[in-house]
Amino acid sequence: MKRRTFVSGSIPLCSGLAGCTGLFSDSQMLSVAVFNQSESSYTIEMAFSRTDGDLSRSEAQTFSGSIDIEPDEQTVRKEVAERQRYLIAYSLFEDNSFLTEQDHFHYYPGDEDESGSLVFDINSAGSLTRRWAI
Repeated sequence: MKRRTFVSGSIPLCSGLAGCTGLFSDSQMLSVAVFNQSESSYTIEMAFSRTDGDLSRSEAQTFSGSIDIEPDEQTVRKEVAERQRYLIAYSLFEDNSFLTEQDHFHYYPGDEDESGSLVFDINSAGSLTRRWAI
């Protein structure tokens, strides 16, 4: 399977939530944070597509990229898309090659955490779960 690589630097996310409040909260942009709680490296390929109107597939897609994350690490990709409704499709690859999960979900403004991020966890079984804003 041939995959595209999205080249962009990653920055470490704060080790706790204290002190991180407000990192992105003034922005109208959406960020993605991933916590890898496993002993394997993973790559997440994501595509954000707008769900409004009669848009062609290429017009609807606003972000498509990969996020690499090492074992027991956390990564954040800042400002990937504006905060609006999306269908978000993802594929999760262990060691950048073995597909462990593929799915999609709907994002609605307000689903992000207080820092403006969609937050995900990769568990030891190789599954991606989404943290919901309280």
